[in-house]
Amino acid sequence: MTTAVSTEVRPLMISSLDIAKDTGREHKEVMRSIRNMEDAYEKINQRKFALVEYKDAKGQSRPCYNLTKKQALFVVTKFKDDVRLKLINRWEELEEEQMRQLQQSQPAVPTSFAQALLLAAQQQEEIERQQKEIEAKSEQVHELTNKVEEMQVKVSYLDQILQSKSTMLVTQIAQDYGMSAKAFNSILANNGIQHKVNDQWILYAKYLNEGFVHSKKVQIPLNDGTYKIKYNTEWTQKGRLFLYEFLKNIGIIPLIER
Repeated sequence: MTTAVSTEVRPLMISSLDIAKDTGREHKEVMRSIRNMEDAYEKINQRKFALVEYKDAKGQSRPCYNLTKKQALFVVTKFKDDVRLKLINRWEELEEEQMRQLQQSQPAVPTSFAQALLLAAQQQEEIERQQKEIEAKSEQVHELTNKVEEMQVKVSYLDQILQSKSTMLVTQIAQDYGMSAKAFNSILANNGIQHKVNDQWILYAKYLNEGFVHSKKVQIPLNDGTYKIKYNTEWTQKGRLFLYEFLKNIGIIPLIER
């Protein structure tokens, strides 16, 4: 496997600020010279000089030009010989620096079999390092995905509670936990939430005024044509949320979250 190295060389540009600095002239003089030459250059080359902005010492935006080598040399044809030579020397320095950078960016070409083996080994080490990084990131993504799925399950159960407006019998809630109503009631009783009074489960005093339950009157027909009155405890959705949080704290979670 080989690594592609970009050989793209960006065209060199020089700003009017740099021209002024390199030639020892005032920037406003350089700007004026460029403007005077702009129409003639555009007429011949159908291309305008690039006008940009820079921040001066006071932080204010000021105009300046970015010129290619052809544009810069065209502009300085009206400069004095010594000034023009300074700019030409500066361009040579820029081109030499660009060439050094390009050479440094090129991969070393092995000149012997030993160097080729060493280069191959180094490339293999780099490939293995990158592969380990990919595997580590994949594992992180997998763990995050599992956590998200777990949270979605929990949110799903809470959504079921919040979306429902009706009350529920303990038998229905117990089914969410894979239990019988008898076993579920025993857990609530053993944990100090409710106790039995006259064959009805009643919350202990500290929970009575929380709006967790209400009693529903039920008429049970008898053989003699009369009715027996019974009161069932039904849980509100607020009560279901309370049960969910309470039971979760003691390690009991609904089936949908297991």
